[in-house]
Amino acid sequence: MTTPTCNERAALLLDYCLRAEPWPPELLRELAGDQCFDALFRVVAEGLADRFEPALCDTYAALFAEAIAPGQSAALVERYRRVRVPRAIASEPRTVFVLSRITLGADVAVTSVILDAAKRRFPKAAIYLAGPRKNWELFAADPRILHLPLNYRRGTLRERLAAGPELREALAEPDSIVIDPDSRLTQLGLLPVCPEDRYYFFESRAYGGDGDDPLPLLTRRWAAETFGIADAAPFVAVGQASGLS
Repeated sequence: MTTPTCNERAALLLDYCLRAEPWPPELLRELAGDQCFDALFRVVAEGLADRFEPALCDTYAALFAEAIAPGQSAALVERYRRVRVPRAIASEPRTVFVLSRITLGADVAVTSVILDAAKRRFPKAAIYLAGPRKNWELFAADPRILHLPLNYRRGTLRERLAAGPELREALAEPDSIVIDPDSRLTQLGLLPVCPEDRYYFFESRAYGGDGDDPLPLLTRRWAAETFGIADAAPFVAVGQASGLS
């Protein structure tokens, strides 16, 4: 009998998820290994996230919490359920960290709206975009948007999680808050990077329920609820020497 390929096993796991049926634990363990993790991420993680169906967010959290931290997944899921609830920012931080979504298009559609709201809500705060340089270069011409360099490596599970410790250390700045727009740096909100009282999570895959509003509009609504800024909008401010065109 021919052994199923990584892609075939990942497709089978995705099918379990979409049918809302328990998946075989050994199937997830196999896919979470170095040999097949690319298929797990590309087929299952993206297959769940890209559907933007609220019910699949819980499935994603349960599955990837187990892949990330076997034996500790329940704690990750409980924290995820707490931080996914939007709440208004009441503090006046000196530093605001906004996590990059890693892909350039998502940083324009989503992250830039949050940066716009943060600039207006906190006119005296230092505002950092945490992520790769190419993403920060989208906003490099805006003097309000500073850069916290952080690379996200695509590859095995260990490689994708490698940014976590560096990120937690960088975000330990006193009197700061962290805005997470469903970033891959936290594996869509699963990885704790700072205390919960300083962490604000925009669960873009579920916010707005089952409606079909575009992401920039959903982000604007979340920014109004969280920042109190009702008309935040997407923008870019590409510097001349950025290399982006």
